[in-house]
Amino acid sequence: MDEYISKPFSPKILTARVEAILRRSKVAVSEVINVGGICIDKAAHQVTVDGKNVDLSYKEFELMTYFAENQGIALSREKILNNVWNYDYFGDARTIDTHVKKLRSKLGSKGDYIKTIWGMGYKFEVES
Repeated sequence: MDEYISKPFSPKILTARVEAILRRSKVAVSEVINVGGICIDKAAHQVTVDGKNVDLSYKEFELMTYFAENQGIALSREKILNNVWNYDYFGDARTIDTHVKKLRSKLGSKGDYIKTIWGMGYKFEVES
């Protein structure tokens, strides 16, 4: 048994928990993501930019991975919050802005890949 949800629960919470279990079970499918000079090794929980190791917090790593897996897709703050922080997080959606700001600064020039979509959220887009 991996999860337990006490009654009553909302369908959103059930969906989030099932998606989280499915995500954990798919980790072995793609362990390394390479995009625009950024290499994300999911198994080692390590990010390198142009061959240099970048120290990221757990949530920054999860956010970077989520951006890389959804490259070119406009992501609302709510969608990011639900997928990176899960439905259990009861806080301000502006925490995403703070994490994105820190992530951009740690990525250096590659931080420009994270585009702000005013009034909505973010998009991770690598210039060709």
